[in-house]
Amino acid sequence: MTRAQLSSLRLLAIVVVGLFTSRGQSAPLLDDHAITIHTPRDVAKKRQALIQYLWGSEGFPDHRLPTVVTNVASPVLHLDHLARVDEFRVDMAPGLQGVAYHFIPQNSNRELVVVHHGHACTLDDDPSPKDVGYGLQRTIHALLRGGYGVLGVFMPHMRPGDCTGGHDALFQLTPQGSPIKYFLEPTALSLNYLKAHSRSGRFPNYRTFHMTGLSGGGWTTTIYAAIDPRISFSFPVAGSIPLYLRTGGSVGDREQFEESFYRIAGYPDLYILGSQGRGRAQVQILLRRDNCCFGENQHDATSTGMPYADAMRGYEQRVQTALKEIGGGSFRLEIDEIAPSHMISHHAIQDVILPELRRKPSRQTGCCGVGFRHAKSAGKLGDLE
Repeated sequence: MTRAQLSSLRLLAIVVVGLFTSRGQSAPLLDDHAITIHTPRDVAKKRQALIQYLWGSEGFPDHRLPTVVTNVASPVLHLDHLARVDEFRVDMAPGLQGVAYHFIPQNSNRELVVVHHGHACTLDDDPSPKDVGYGLQRTIHALLRGGYGVLGVFMPHMRPGDCTGGHDALFQLTPQGSPIKYFLEPTALSLNYLKAHSRSGRFPNYRTFHMTGLSGGGWTTTIYAAIDPRISFSFPVAGSIPLYLRTGGSVGDREQFEESFYRIAGYPDLYILGSQGRGRAQVQILLRRDNCCFGENQHDATSTGMPYADAMRGYEQRVQTALKEIGGGSFRLEIDEIAPSHMISHHAIQDVILPELRRKPSRQTGCCGVGFRHAKSAGKLGDLE
């Protein structure tokens, strides 16, 4: 056997072992069917428990800020209605730096949307009017045209200059709290900066924050909206379904099914946390023809006993019922029948995300959609007022 053949076999072995480990096929996933949040007090307690798990005694990083480099070259081409781009750098652990880009619109409506990428390393994908690519460029483009500021964020080790991936390796680190926090801190610290300097004149004085993301970015949108009520409207695209419905390609990497985390709040609970509150809403977008995950091809109708859409509508209805019981906020599921593959489609942008943002009930509630204050004691964030 040649050296090249040996090298290829080693690479194949690494990939197979990595897939087996990250997909968690050796053990059943946690059953997160049950909803455990029924009152506003449950919302506050559950959110606090998640923050404690993620950051330990340090609490939510509400006073940490990124390093900011202003007026950098745009990492996304073919954008109009763009005034300038600033780069945010977030040091999280030795050798681990998060990066976000603040796209400042020429004519601001004083709202900002976090656009979070998944397992890819550039926001600069296909700008054409066709449904090709992942759709990050067209999402940023459409938001800028609508007057929204945009914060483009990446997953750990998935950004320009660091495209190594290896999310499971993050769980070998032993920080205060959980390594899952590294998926959230670039967004948290960036929003801290935008809120702290909102009246500085360096950029628009944003009064409302929203969030969307694709795939791993959709998962991040779900988790982040659950812990930080500064997010008013959230639109996770192809990012998650409850664990009890997952098989095959929908199982995901370790951060998607880490049992110790989801024992605190399963996905239906997280959907409630991300949408509950005055002026808050979450619209989850799944793609029927998704070639990656959470679509009809990845659904096991035999094990669930239900066709794809019925199974998805089942948890949607239970979350909606719980929200009605708790009071405040809304959640709904949109199944994109048009997107040909794993992406944020033109349909999702023009017919779901932008119309929902224009409803703007959050404008009646002051900054950031709900009453938000930084708690004095460690770990407490986002008490509902």
